[in-house]
Amino acid sequence: MINKHAKGQRTERKARDLLESLGYITDVKNWSRYQAKDFFNMFDIIAILGSVVRLIQIKSNASDFYKARKEIKAWVKEKNIKVPCEIWLYEGKKDRQDKWRIEEL
Repeated sequence: MINKHAKGQRTERKARDLLESLGYITDVKNWSRYQAKDFFNMFDIIAILGSVVRLIQIKSNASDFYKARKEIKAWVKEKNIKVPCEIWLYEGKKDRQDKWRIEEL
């Protein structure tokens, strides 16, 4: 049986490592039993490089990716968000490299 929480943490760590290798400062919210661990209850990572701020949701399952994409698009439109909001799907290792599908919403 797969521990989904641990799988999600590993995938988020890979995304943070990639962003940090590109020069971004990254942060994740502290885990709390009483509070959602995501920024705005949607995003796993906030990444900053100079004046660029990116809100990123990380997924490792394609069906979750499509559901979250729809929810984030609706939230961006409803709140009139101008900050880049992204969703990343980890597609695994291919040709010895981690493969990501990245969509800006």
